[in-house]
Amino acid sequence: MTGKYTFKTLHDQIKAQERDFWRTNLLGIGATLLLLPIPMLMPLLIDEVLLGHPGKMTEFISSIFGNSEVWLYISVILAVILTLRFLAFFLNNKKTFYATKITQKISYLLRHRILHHLERISLSEYESLKSGNIASKSVQDVESISGFSGQIVTTLLSASLMLLGIAVIMLWMNWVLALLVFLLNPFFLAFSKLLGRKTGELLRRQYKAYEIYHELLNETLELFVQVRVSNQERSFFGILQGHAKEIESASLDYGYKASVAQTSSTLLTNTVVDIFRGLGIAAVAYSDLTVGMMIAFLFYLSTLVSPMQQLMGLVISYQTIKPALERINTLLTLSHEPHYPHECNPFEDKKTTSLELKEISFSYGNGKEVLHNINLKAKEGQKIALIGPSGSGKTTIAQIMVGFYPSHRGEILYGDVPIEKIGLPIVRENTALMLQEALFFNDTIRMNLTLFKEKSETEIYEALKAAQLEEFVAKLEDGLETCIGKNGIRLSGGQRQRLAIARLILSDPKIVIFDEATSALDNETEYHLYETLEAFLKGRTTIIIAHRTTTIKQADHIYFIDDGYVKAEGSYEELRKIGLIQAEFDAEKNTTIC
Repeated sequence: MTGKYTFKTLHDQIKAQERDFWRTNLLGIGATLLLLPIPMLMPLLIDEVLLGHPGKMTEFISSIFGNSEVWLYISVILAVILTLRFLAFFLNNKKTFYATKITQKISYLLRHRILHHLERISLSEYESLKSGNIASKSVQDVESISGFSGQIVTTLLSASLMLLGIAVIMLWMNWVLALLVFLLNPFFLAFSKLLGRKTGELLRRQYKAYEIYHELLNETLELFVQVRVSNQERSFFGILQGHAKEIESASLDYGYKASVAQTSSTLLTNTVVDIFRGLGIAAVAYSDLTVGMMIAFLFYLSTLVSPMQQLMGLVISYQTIKPALERINTLLTLSHEPHYPHECNPFEDKKTTSLELKEISFSYGNGKEVLHNINLKAKEGQKIALIGPSGSGKTTIAQIMVGFYPSHRGEILYGDVPIEKIGLPIVRENTALMLQEALFFNDTIRMNLTLFKEKSETEIYEALKAAQLEEFVAKLEDGLETCIGKNGIRLSGGQRQRLAIARLILSDPKIVIFDEATSALDNETEYHLYETLEAFLKGRTTIIIAHRTTTIKQADHIYFIDDGYVKAEGSYEELRKIGLIQAEFDAEKNTTIC
């Protein structure tokens, strides 16, 4: 499901849980019906027992028990009241259970929708997001929306029914007073809507303050090593403290004014109750309303406060929940990467296949074109290299190869089959892109190698051996279960790159793309590593992006990329002769570098 999450979506999700919805409401109705007669019972006893106006209630009790003692009437009525209250308590608890089921289901469905959407989001959209922003939307805002759904399920029908029941009883007691009471209700709801709008604006400001704070805090912690190396802890955490102060200000403003709104609503309600108490006394003095009925009327008026406040709270929540919906929809409206149908699999039953780019042009968003009519081909089992100055577009080409960015013009072919007929999941299942900056989870070596795929110990250690990391892991106290820290911080740069190479080997790809994958290794280690990888890469189509001659000399064919164009292509010697590869002597390593 795509598109915005709206109140209609919320309504549909509640409606979809039909069985629990009706259980919740039937239990709520039952509890309401049990509570409705309670305010009338004791006041009737006052009229019939204390004021000497015998009525049907006392006659009924006397007929059953054959006794007309006052203590009997009080005991029976008290027993009835307590029984009704305990039964209502039981039903309300059951109602809460089913309402919570609905609420948590809606939380799950909304989080699932967000995660499912993010799973397919285009890389260009993802790069503009901040993880703290996503976290606050998928936790705080989801809880707000599911909480509102719980209010709807538990409050709307039962509170409305309670209101209706009380209205009928009050009209029966004294229709003049009852009409006065209910003529004021529209003003209560209008007042609640106004309060809700005001507090919604304040809540939106509070959410924004939290969002900015979470974004900066997350980035600061992610890049904490860089912050410390730059000796800028005071600056970054000072900025954070400034945003924390903004949260304090926004929260104080919202908390105080929301509290004032709530107490204003309560004050208004209590003032009306006090006025009607006075009117009730006048009704006893100037009409046939009895003292007991007047007390019962006032009890019902006090009971009326609870469903009224619940409905007013629902109106206020409706207004304040809008910012949460707006924030979540900023995620749900981000565009997806293209979905290509799986019509053909050029990798099936083959060790490798060819990879070709035809007339590829690309720009980021609506910006300036950064790749222009790129044509290159790696034949089946061939090793090609992309060289050129930094910023020439080599990494962008590599990312286009695996569909991270859709090209604006041209074709990407695997085994002469367009990527649009293969499908991106199939391409990425069979193609490994190893980036210059290897990324790792704050987890064990095993997890970072397998990424939860089932791999045997033998397979894992063979991959580590090929990446020249077997001896290092064997010496660790916890071996494969060693935690490597945030983004592999407990490993050296070279160890991280070797671990990434081991992960690549373990994935057993049919096409391999190295994007400066060994830049953190010294020349000698890099040379020996490629020697070790030779058996693994043999027969696999390989694309290497590199600067060092020790790396690019291995290529069967080389493409020189500059300013987004393929400026030249040929063998190592051919490009060297025309001055596109310049070797310098490194006396320390006795190795040529590009």
